[in-house]
Amino acid sequence: LNVHALQEWIGEVIQEYGANLYRYKGVLAVKGMDTKFVFQGVGMLFSGDFVPNKWKPDESRECRFVFIGKNIDKDALMNGFLECKAKPLRFKVGDMVEARIGGTVREPKYTQGKVIRVWDE
Repeated sequence: LNVHALQEWIGEVIQEYGANLYRYKGVLAVKGMDTKFVFQGVGMLFSGDFVPNKWKPDESRECRFVFIGKNIDKDALMNGFLECKAKPLRFKVGDMVEARIGGTVREPKYTQGKVIRVWDE
């Protein structure tokens, strides 16, 4: 699971269904992280972050979530969630890259860098 895509998707879900969402929560396996991402919310109020609980070696890394509400499009939720699935990495160790280090949306700042590790390691 790509945590950045997930957070963007949850924001969209809250905007579209916020008034109809009574409660939602989940425990998610995020690629490259050995801790669990836990989220919960009520209506437009959302909270989510990584918790200290690590996935156990014999535990199945899976994503589980529930949305309780009315007039919610189940297929749209499932499709949106599946779009958050982590894609193959674009860069490998040793590749030269340009990394964003700050700035603004209109004037981002970048610097040259070299990939020294990827999240699968």
